[in-house]
Amino acid sequence: MKKDVVRYLFKLQEREIVFDVDTEPHGLETGTDFPDWARLEHQQCACCPLKATECEFCPVATRMHNLLEVFSNDNSTDRADVTVQTSERTYTHSCDLQVGINSLMGLMMATSGCPVLKELGAMASFHIPFCSTRETLYRTVGSYLTKQYFVQLEGGEPDWELIHLKELYSVLEGLNQDFSKRIQDSSSSDAVSNAVIMFFATSVVVSSSLDQQLQRHQVYLTNEEE
Repeated sequence: MKKDVVRYLFKLQEREIVFDVDTEPHGLETGTDFPDWARLEHQQCACCPLKATECEFCPVATRMHNLLEVFSNDNSTDRADVTVQTSERTYTHSCDLQVGINSLMGLMMATSGCPVLKELGAMASFHIPFCSTRETLYRTVGSYLTKQYFVQLEGGEPDWELIHLKELYSVLEGLNQDFSKRIQDSSSSDAVSNAVIMFFATSVVVSSSLDQQLQRHQVYLTNEEE
C-alpha cells in the first residue's frame, strides 16, 4: 500500500468491495454529480460554519455518498470479512457489516474536509481500525495532548485541561443528530444508518463524562490505586 492510503476490503458472500482512503487532508469537492441529499443546505448541521454560496455540497456527504450506494441493499447484521491494509500492517476482522462500515466511515469523515471534524483528522495518519470506545478515547486524548505540546512550543497557550476537547465532543453530539437526519433522507440501508449511530455514540459518552472516562485510565498510567 502507498503511504497515506488505507485500503478497506469487504468480503460479503460472493461480493468483494474495495475502498481506498487517502488520509491526507481532503479538500472540498467541487463536482456536480452528487445526490440532492448531499447538498449543503439539505439538513445542514447546526454547527456547520460553511455557506452554500461558497460550498454547494456537504464535505462529509460527498465523501460518503458512494459508500451509501454500494451498501444500499445490505443489512447491518450481515456478516463480513473485513481486511484493512496500511503501508505498515494488515488488519483482519470478521464482524457485522455495520461494524466494518463504522470503522471505514470514521476515517472518511475525519478526512472529508469538514471544518468541524477536521479536529479528528490528526488521528487518520495513525489509523487503527475496529477500536473500542475505550481505545478511541485513549487515542483521541493522546492526540489532543500531543497537539497542545506543539502549541506550547510555538508560544501559544496549551489546553492541558482539555476544555476545548470537551467542547468539541459536545459539538459532535449535535452533529450526530443532524447528520443522521441527512442520512435518513438518502436511500441508504440500515447498515449505513446504524454505522452512523455507532460512530457518533462515542461523542455522546465522552461529552457527558470525559473526566470520569479518563479516571478509569489513571491506574494504568500512574500506577496509583483507584
